Amino acid sequence: MMLPPLPAAISALPAACPTRNTPDRSVSITRSQSSGAVVSAGPSCVTDNLAQTVARPYDFAVIDEAQDLGVAEARFFGIMAGANNDGLFFAGDLGQRIFQQPFSWKALGLDVRGRSFTLRINYRTSHQIRLHADRLLPSTVSDVDGNTEGRRGTVSMFDGPPPIVTACSDVDHECLVVGE
Repeated sequence: MMLPPLPAAISALPAACPTRNTPDRSVSITRSQSSGAVVSAGPSCVTDNLAQTVARPYDFAVIDEAQDLGVAEARFFGIMAGANNDGLFFAGDLGQRIFQQPFSWKALGLDVRGRSFTLRINYRTSHQIRLHADRLLPSTVSDVDGNTEGRRGTVSMFDGPPPIVTACSDVDHECLVVGE
């Protein structure tokens, strides 16, 4: 499959911004085979190079599972959007943040205060599972910028069997229960 050409700001990277983490100071650009999109390139090289350009390679970006973004990725998207306040759309769930430590989105140029809202209809988790999981979370979760997300009032669109909770005495017992 022939991949589309890289945007100029990104294709200039190998010459413009050698990385500090590789012995030959080269930039490794990884592209998705299905879409041709750049999925990774050097630690902060892409962001640093993009910050110095006036033209942006993309006008808009949709970022799903935003709760899993780290500082480097969030900084990249903030730089990519530039002055376009409506150039980014984030979808995420603070209650599902398990991989990243909280950080200030606003400090990275991503001020979503007053521009976000919580979706209250759940299409992928059964009512029974959601109710059980909701008991593990506080009624509201917040980020370091003061954005809060209420957990109450969410409805699931379908029913399913109740979850089975088993207290296991050790790892072997847990393996036995999971294997059944």
